[in-house]
Amino acid sequence: MDRISNLPDEIICHIGSFLSAKEAAFASVLSSRWRNLFTIIPKLHFDGSVVNDGERFKDFVDRVLALPVTCRVRTFSLKCNHVAAQHEEQINRCLCHVLKRGVLVLELLISFPRKGYHSLPFEVFTCKTVAEMKLGSGLVVDFLPADASLPALKTLFLDSVRFHDSGGGRCTFNTLLSASPLLEELVMDSIQWERWKWSCTVSSPTLQRLTIRRKKWYSYDGSNEETIRLDCRCLAYDFDSISLDTPGLTYLEYSDYVPREYLVVNLKSLVEAKLMLRVDEHRIWVEEHADDFFNPMNLINGFKNVEILYLTIDTMKMFSVFREAIPDRLHYGRGRREEVLVCQCVSEYSFLLSCPVEVLKINKYDGSIQELEQIKHFLGKLPCLELVEVHAQVSVDKKLQVTTDLLMLPRASSKCKIQVKFSPKRY
Repeated sequence: MDRISNLPDEIICHIGSFLSAKEAAFASVLSSRWRNLFTIIPKLHFDGSVVNDGERFKDFVDRVLALPVTCRVRTFSLKCNHVAAQHEEQINRCLCHVLKRGVLVLELLISFPRKGYHSLPFEVFTCKTVAEMKLGSGLVVDFLPADASLPALKTLFLDSVRFHDSGGGRCTFNTLLSASPLLEELVMDSIQWERWKWSCTVSSPTLQRLTIRRKKWYSYDGSNEETIRLDCRCLAYDFDSISLDTPGLTYLEYSDYVPREYLVVNLKSLVEAKLMLRVDEHRIWVEEHADDFFNPMNLINGFKNVEILYLTIDTMKMFSVFREAIPDRLHYGRGRREEVLVCQCVSEYSFLLSCPVEVLKINKYDGSIQELEQIKHFLGKLPCLELVEVHAQVSVDKKLQVTTDLLMLPRASSKCKIQVKFSPKRY
């Protein structure tokens, strides 16, 4: 008997996952044991450029299409760069074929540099077995079938994926969430809501973890951040509101621009929140001249039961533009346009006095008077604080002063400890 046949089934299956279609077929002929084991493939994976790795891509597609009906695939991963239009049919045929084989994990990262996007076949959204799905790069979901159903899906990762209105008022994003009755975790990277055509609602009764991360920030002054054209600015005006109807959510990581308002916020189970929120400065300028304002109070009230709250300085400064919306609770004054003056009336802000937050983390602290005063307000009003963790970015000669200033702040909670962590200052 050969040495390979003495190996455990798991190792033989792992070896088989690296074989080409021809090699796997040949091995199956040689051994009945191999033939039975090869009916379960742990992972099918392709990662490369269709242009530069054309033969390897063709072999991968042939291998998938050669899978027998009885074969089962646990993980299918397809990462393709520089995909041309003529390869779309191959990709879709490959997907449709493998989705009939009990896939548990599906990962699709497809880049179409010329066309700019790719519409997935309907079979992706009617798969009864997939429990984890990652969609990314140039993918657009512009229509979902009426029978869309992902009954086993628990984890969904979306990276630079765009959703559209499929007509008749049907939002493909909401349809996707509704088709996932067991969804527990949703991660949305490189999000740009204003480029979507959707209902502006994130709704799921089963969702426990939600991550929303924007990686591209608009800049109107030619700074290091991405500068966008005037026509792109106009897209933000469709981004008027967001609703978060997620009553079972326990963890929220939210990095984005703030819309005009939050119509519905249901975060009654929230335990931990990490916030990095900014305001579209160009839009604020327009709104100020229109005598209009933003109202974030529904979102703020949604955090009333949170136990761990992570705030960046940008998030705290964000409230400076909402002075008209909340004059009796949290008021900020403003000097010149580039100045942000801290709140002088937090003592009237009842939410702080009753908030059960135990851990407060502050990122990118630079030791300014305004920031120190704002932290002072938090420490002086939050009665349940046990730990304040400050991540400071200051020069070496300011470390001692920053530490001393923070440790000397009065605290409403006798249990409150302050930890200061330093990282290199970025110029």
